[in-house]
Amino acid sequence: MQWRPITHIIPDLSGPPYLLPDKTRPEVENRATSHGFEVRHVDAAGFDSERAASLAIGRQLEFPNYFRGGWDGFFDLLSAEFQEKPRRLIVGLLNADVISGRDLRLFVNTSWHLRDASETIESDGGGDWQLEFLYWGAWPPVGG
Repeated sequence: MQWRPITHIIPDLSGPPYLLPDKTRPEVENRATSHGFEVRHVDAAGFDSERAASLAIGRQLEFPNYFRGGWDGFFDLLSAEFQEKPRRLIVGLLNADVISGRDLRLFVNTSWHLRDASETIESDGGGDWQLEFLYWGAWPPVGG
C-alpha cells in the first residue's frame, strides 16, 4: 500500500497538527483502519514534560525498553523501528486539549516534533511506511 496524504483519507482535516473533536473519533478511526492504518492511543493529559511525551509516544511505536524518552533518542530510533517493522500507523493523542490548555509550550513543542517524525517517516519510508498523529479533544470552534 502506497503512502497517501492523510488529508485524502480523512476529509476535512486542516494542516497539521490535526486537531479533531472527540465526538468524531469512532468515524475517523474506522475510516483510517479501512485504509490500512493501525490506530493506537496515548493519553496526552498525563504529559508533564517533553521527555514524558516522547516516552509515551515511543511506547506506542514499540520502541525498545531501553528507550527512556527525549527527542534525540526518539529520532535515533524512529526510522530504525519502522525499517524493522514497516507499517501504516496513526497515534491518537487523547485529551490533547487538556495539555494545550495547561502547558501550551509543551503542546507546541511536542506537536512540532511529531510533525517532524511524520515527515521523517514519509521521506525515509519510500512510500511503504506512514506515521500520522491526530490530536483529540474538546477544541473551540475555528475562529472562536
